Amino acid sequence: MITIPNALKDSRPSPAWFALAACISYAGVKPVLAADMPATLPEVATPAPALVEAAPPAANFIPADNPIGSLLLSRQHPLLARTDFSRISDYVVQIYQANNFQPIWFNANRSEKNLNDLFGILENAPINALNPAAYDVERLKQLAGAPIGDNATAASYDVALTVSLVRFLHDLRQGRVDPRDVQYPVHIAPKPALDIAGLLKQHLEAQTLGELVTVFEPKARQYQQLKQIWNRLQLLAGQSAPHEFKPGKQLRPGDKHPHIVFLRQNLLAMGLIADNLNPESKVYDADLAEAIKKVQQQQGLKADGVIGAATAALFNRPPQEKLAQLELAMERSRWIPDPSDGPMILVNIPAFELWAFNSPDDANPLNMKVIVGKSPDKQTPVLWEEMKYLEFMPYWNIPKNIFEKEILPKAANNQGYLASQDIELVRHQNSEEKGGGSYLRARQRPGKKNPLGRVKFVFPNTADVYLHDTPSRAAFNRPRRDLSHGCVRVADPKRLAEFVLGDQQGWDKDTIEQAMSAPKTRHVTLKRSVPVLFYYATTFVDHANQLHVYPDIYGQDELLQKALSKLQAPNAGANQLAASGKAATSSQ
Repeated sequence: MITIPNALKDSRPSPAWFALAACISYAGVKPVLAADMPATLPEVATPAPALVEAAPPAANFIPADNPIGSLLLSRQHPLLARTDFSRISDYVVQIYQANNFQPIWFNANRSEKNLNDLFGILENAPINALNPAAYDVERLKQLAGAPIGDNATAASYDVALTVSLVRFLHDLRQGRVDPRDVQYPVHIAPKPALDIAGLLKQHLEAQTLGELVTVFEPKARQYQQLKQIWNRLQLLAGQSAPHEFKPGKQLRPGDKHPHIVFLRQNLLAMGLIADNLNPESKVYDADLAEAIKKVQQQQGLKADGVIGAATAALFNRPPQEKLAQLELAMERSRWIPDPSDGPMILVNIPAFELWAFNSPDDANPLNMKVIVGKSPDKQTPVLWEEMKYLEFMPYWNIPKNIFEKEILPKAANNQGYLASQDIELVRHQNSEEKGGGSYLRARQRPGKKNPLGRVKFVFPNTADVYLHDTPSRAAFNRPRRDLSHGCVRVADPKRLAEFVLGDQQGWDKDTIEQAMSAPKTRHVTLKRSVPVLFYYATTFVDHANQLHVYPDIYGQDELLQKALSKLQAPNAGANQLAASGKAATSSQ
């Protein structure tokens, strides 16, 4: 459930609240004053909206009469297919500011090795699911081989190379698309900015430019796993004979079919089986059947291991389609901050699953089912935050919209409904900086009827979502579990509490069990915060290095694909680029 405590902060009650007051009066329920509230419900400061990455400070001064300075001020480069480089202009300015706005590639100490390393970086972009054409690599090679007649030409060529390199490194590190520009909820903590000017200068002087790729490449295990599978599938896509799986009939474990050979190859390429010891075997054996059952479960199909038309279709897509899906997954994984050494909690929204890792290399993470926000209007957001505290036997502060739409109509028809549901009114006093006055808020007392269950895991965030228990257990048996108002309900809250409090003195299985059955709310501040990642990945590699494909429950793949497609330079732009290149050459 999403709670929005501030939504009810209004010094003048709405008509709905007058109706509520009437219901409470008839039901004999007395509003609770703020002073009566337990001290275990602290006010949590709402953090400012997070940026994808902290931008570097802009240069204090850019000389307009300098050829390089003039280009930097315009934030446009006519020799590049994507002329506008404003997204990375601050980084480019820093580089030239450190070099007194003089060329770094086409100067008296021109290094052919550095130039070749630059072209090698851009030409090898496909290793990271990026397109060399997006960085004008062929055009840059032409410029490097063309004669340079004056300072203006040298400046233009120089900045073109720098912009393309910085654009690639920026895209590699945190993605081509700014997630804030895509129409779905993203709350991602910033990555620390790298000193690209200092790093570039260091590697240019040492002539080790190629090492920059490793520096900027995402360190998250998920990204590295996806990258391996991406490159394996690229080889498969390049083969003349595609590995098609078209059995033409229903297959059951133990059956034989010539296309089982192709099924094995597809499963191996996608990381769904660890090896292929019998590459020519035509038997649909037990190992293949187990892999198929997992795929069927992920896709919401009956997980019986029987391969019918729907299951066969999952493995009969051309490699290009699989590569496109992996490309989206790699783009999303660039948005995630690099992992820390300690524990973390990961929720993959379309997988309806949670993993809790003690370390990035934890081979046996805690795993459980979850329930996420309902599609399309109550989506669980993508976020990265720090879990700060737990609440055992929590109150549920009912959001105003949920109260008015779902609870108030029932209360209007049943005078005793609010009392029967342990719902009470709480009056709060606004702080002076908020103008004073008071406001009313509805909350539900702890107990079996409380939708937050026996424990709530809190990581303050702008979306005001959290992990929590639930008294409704049957929904965890459904294959598709987008049923909440946005928060994430966990199937095994006791084990998650044990994970979070595992190294905290005074807490063990018994004390956690007691807190989860106590009559009063208990607030527990964590001695060490735990990172929490709410992630959206329809293509995901698990800790056992197996690739999983999940339904796109929120339609986010399509939104991201559209955003990426907008970045592709049209043919008209390419023609204009070629024409401008010829003109520049002829003018020399």
